Amino acid sequence: MLSKNLIRSTYQLLFLLLTFISVPALSADPQHENETTVFDKTFSWQAMGGISGIYQQSQLMGVEPSEFEDYLNISLLLDVYYKGFFIQSNHRRSDAVTLGGEIGYELIVKDNWELDIITKTYVQGYQPKELIKNSDSGISTLLGLQERDSGEGLGFRYSHFYDDAILSVDVAALITDGWVADIFYSKLLPYRNWDIYLGAGLTHYSSQVTDYFVGVNKNEVSDMRSFYKPGSSYKAQLEVFARYPISQKWSFNGGVTQSYYSASYNDSPLIGQQHLTQVMLGVLYVF
Repeated sequence: MLSKNLIRSTYQLLFLLLTFISVPALSADPQHENETTVFDKTFSWQAMGGISGIYQQSQLMGVEPSEFEDYLNISLLLDVYYKGFFIQSNHRRSDAVTLGGEIGYELIVKDNWELDIITKTYVQGYQPKELIKNSDSGISTLLGLQERDSGEGLGFRYSHFYDDAILSVDVAALITDGWVADIFYSKLLPYRNWDIYLGAGLTHYSSQVTDYFVGVNKNEVSDMRSFYKPGSSYKAQLEVFARYPISQKWSFNGGVTQSYYSASYNDSPLIGQQHLTQVMLGVLYVF
C-alpha cells in the first residue's frame, strides 16, 4: 500500500503539473536544438524497433541466465512530442531497451538547460516464484519471498546541455514508497560514422526504496534468509554506448555498463553480487 507521505507527495507533484499546464508555458513550441529527442516542431514523432542480445548479471543470489530468451530483448522505442508533452527513449543509454520509455512535460526550456516533470521506471522489479521456476536449481534465498513491483517514479528532471554532453538530475517519488535521486553525465565522442557516448552516473536510493527491493521483512524470514532492514544506499555506474548507421533505416548499437552498489544493498541476504556487468549488442530499425 502507498504510504501517506508518498500519496501526499504524488498529489503535490500532480498539482504542480496542473498549475504549470494551466498558465502560459515558457516552453511553448520551442525550437529544440538539444539532443533530448526529436523535439523540433509542435508535433513530431519517431518509432524504432529493436532486437538485441543482452548479457546481464543479476544482483540476486543464485539467479543466472539459463534460457535463450534470457539473452534476447525485443523492444519498441517511441519518441512523441506535442506542445511540451513527450514520450521518449533515452538514445544515449543502453538501458533504454530494458527499462522502457519516459513520459513527461517540459516546464521550462532555455538555450542550455531544461526542467521537466517526468515519470519512468527507476528500479526493475522481480518475481521470486518465476525466477525459481525458470532456474535450473532451486533458489532457497528466494523461496517464499514476496513479489517486488517495478519502481515507477514521478518527479522532476533538470538537464544542462553542453556542446557535446548532457548532465541530467532526477528527483522522483516511487509508487513502491520512498524516493530516488539520479545524476547522469553523458559525453558524445564522434568518430567517423560512430556516435560513441561515455557515461557516468550516481543514483541515491532512500531507505524505503532499499528496504522494499532488498530488505527482508519479519514474515519473510527463513532458515536461508535472515531479517534485514537496510538504510539508504547508492549505485555508481560507468557506461560506453555506441551507434553506427548501417543504412538509412538500420543502425547497429552496442553498450557495456558496469554498476557498483553500496554496502546497504550488498549486505542483504538476497544479494549475491556487488559489481554488475551488462553487455548489449543489437540493431534498430527506424519506421
